[in-house]
Amino acid sequence: MQEKKPGKIDTGKLVIIGTAAVVVLTTAIYLIYRYEPTIILSEYLSSHIHPTLFLFLMLLLPLVGVPITIFLVLVGIKFGIVQGLLLSSLIMAFHMAVTYYLVHSFLRRWVEVLLKPFNLSIPKFDDDKKRWPAVIFMLIPGLPYAAKNNLLAMAELGFIPYMVINWTAQFGLSIPFIVLGGALMEMDLKILITALALLLAGYLLQHFLRKKYGNL
Repeated sequence: MQEKKPGKIDTGKLVIIGTAAVVVLTTAIYLIYRYEPTIILSEYLSSHIHPTLFLFLMLLLPLVGVPITIFLVLVGIKFGIVQGLLLSSLIMAFHMAVTYYLVHSFLRRWVEVLLKPFNLSIPKFDDDKKRWPAVIFMLIPGLPYAAKNNLLAMAELGFIPYMVINWTAQFGLSIPFIVLGGALMEMDLKILITALALLLAGYLLQHFLRKKYGNL
């Protein structure tokens, strides 16, 4: 029996995943347009949560490990696609800068203690030849947003390379979620389908990177 080569994409598995994703996304679109739950959510966000409070929570909570994906969808619903993208880009840059400062201050030992239970090895990207592996490391799924921020900050990169690599990778992956939130708010079917297609494309890219560089 012929063995699969390392890093080779399992086409059959991708077809199954893609088909399942299409079914799930089609069902989700039908439910959204049939029952309009996002209109209720949008009205609740507008009437019960002040924009300043929402942005404060988005600034703070992902720093301590709360999944940022929740905020990415909600920021698109509450502020729309354009403002959501702008606000998210700035907030994520803030998270990354603060994380870098904390890791390179007297709090580094505290950060290492928090990460220790996860048995995560700290990568080393301390020379110019390792910039591309650093990008791949940030794109490979599996680790939470905050954990990736901390690990890359510990990887002996300078501040500018750290910010460029981290922001480019993580904000790039966040765009479909923000667009999805905005599409749900505006009930725009074309934008919604585009957002879902971007999410699927992002998943396939991450699946490929994990298969090829999973031992990075």
